Amino acid sequence: MNRTVSQAARILGVDSQQVKNWAWAFKDYLTQGANPGRTRPRTFTDEDVLALIHVALHWEEEPDIEAIRMGLNYGRHDEYRHFLYENTPILQAPPEDLDETWTYGILLNGAADLLELARNYKRGADSILDSALKAGEARDWGYPVLFTYRHALELYLKIIGRNEDLTHSLKECVEQIEKQLKQKIGSPIREWILEFDTVDPFGTAFRYADDEAGTLRYSEFWVDFVQLKHVMGKVFEALDNAVWTLEQQNDLPEPSWCWRERKR
Repeated sequence: MNRTVSQAARILGVDSQQVKNWAWAFKDYLTQGANPGRTRPRTFTDEDVLALIHVALHWEEEPDIEAIRMGLNYGRHDEYRHFLYENTPILQAPPEDLDETWTYGILLNGAADLLELARNYKRGADSILDSALKAGEARDWGYPVLFTYRHALELYLKIIGRNEDLTHSLKECVEQIEKQLKQKIGSPIREWILEFDTVDPFGTAFRYADDEAGTLRYSEFWVDFVQLKHVMGKVFEALDNAVWTLEQQNDLPEPSWCWRERKR
């Protein structure tokens, strides 16, 4: 993240002039943006601010400049990264040199491939389930696993069925697809999908542990996570095949509008 002089000053707890003084005095340890010349504003990268944090922490009334430089030469200022993170917003302006090599974050711009997003929810559920089994904590992680699988199902069904209705009902999404296909989804895929709708008809039972629908309030169900992963693999394989068929027919809708909730 690139910061202005005032933003850097706020992190360092000094005034802007002091930041400018340090930027010039320790320019050999900073990027060019920290001292760009008179016609351009100063900008400080994360590494610049880390170096300046080191300077600030070792600055005294009569500072030992050589000792500070020695610390910067050894790169010990990286130990202050946690302090930098705690003074950085979560939503940041994109770095100027952002490209595909930046693999540790995500650029949020509303341009996500929503079909791929649905697939990633499924992969996320698989990952959470595997971690739960490995940790022996399926009971504690159960609702996040089930919610993520259910949400992936909802996205898939709305894309395939061109469903624009304000609904979280998997049953309604299935019926929309069957209306278009003029036939029912095959067994046991259909029954497995509708089992989720039975216990979570409004998309809230797993999200909030909300059993207002009553199904979980008066009944108990055992879910075998190993069997669940196998079954979900079959379900999403069938849904991906449906997507592939529509793509071959040039009949797959643009997914961006498929579940956009309209104002009541």
